[in-house]
Amino acid sequence: MKRLEFHITYICNHKCIFCSEGNRMIKYNNYPLTILQVKTILLDRRKKWFNHVNFTWGEPSLFPDFLWLLKFTKKLWYKIYVWTNWTLLAWEEFCKEAMEYIDEFSLSVHWYNQESCYKQIWHKNHFEIFKKAAYNIKKYKKNNFFFNNVVINKHNFKDTLKIIKFLYESDYPMKQVLVSNIAPEWIAENDFKDLVFDLYEFKELIPAIVKYIEEKWIILRFFWIPTCILDNKYSEYANDAHWEERHTIERYTNEAWKITLIDIYSPDNSRKRCFVDKCNGCEWKNKPCTGVFSKYLENYNF
Repeated sequence: MKRLEFHITYICNHKCIFCSEGNRMIKYNNYPLTILQVKTILLDRRKKWFNHVNFTWGEPSLFPDFLWLLKFTKKLWYKIYVWTNWTLLAWEEFCKEAMEYIDEFSLSVHWYNQESCYKQIWHKNHFEIFKKAAYNIKKYKKNNFFFNNVVINKHNFKDTLKIIKFLYESDYPMKQVLVSNIAPEWIAENDFKDLVFDLYEFKELIPAIVKYIEEKWIILRFFWIPTCILDNKYSEYANDAHWEERHTIERYTNEAWKITLIDIYSPDNSRKRCFVDKCNGCEWKNKPCTGVFSKYLENYNF
């Protein structure tokens, strides 16, 4: 599968405490992509045999004429993946039509009740929005594949299992859970000391998470968690082993200070990670693990 990650919006209705894209949203908020730009890229990449597109950042469903874009993309025979915060899925007509075109949904939930929801995303009404969206999804789902992404940080990592249970008991038809460590970029980099958590403390929680997920026959992946934290027993759940190379299309300011688009090729997902002394001789080094976030080492030993 030839993957394209396409940053089509630089607006979002949430203010997640761990946001890694806020700098670009501020910088390019007044430079939205046009329908023509998006169509041109999709047509060009399809001719180059790309067949999977991920519409993402900030909240892709806020792109003007998003439903029209989905129809257009599907006519090009792309497999469509959308990373979304659920908001427009609470609108019944939108949800019903979106289910016709989106093959894979990655929906973000990092909380388990109204209080924890607000603490993570600073949106007072989103907990109620989630309940409406979950109902609509259950009502209109077809053969869609549903992921959930749980971004863990100091304020919620101990609640990881509670969050997953909340989702399962909400009748959201998730087939895969991605438990993602925070990436030290933008807000998450500036506030990293207040967000980072001890990986070895999280390690103690992994067996219970795996046990629950296996009982429910759900796929589990841990993202940006060093494989040695998972150990041999759970190393198969490392997302590094399943990550595929891709191209990313995003806004960019060139040397002439012109705002344009850039195509970034990512052969791996190292993203500010590094190796330490204990990685020497490790069976997972680069196969597939790419280490620990270098910023983590400023706060904890590894």
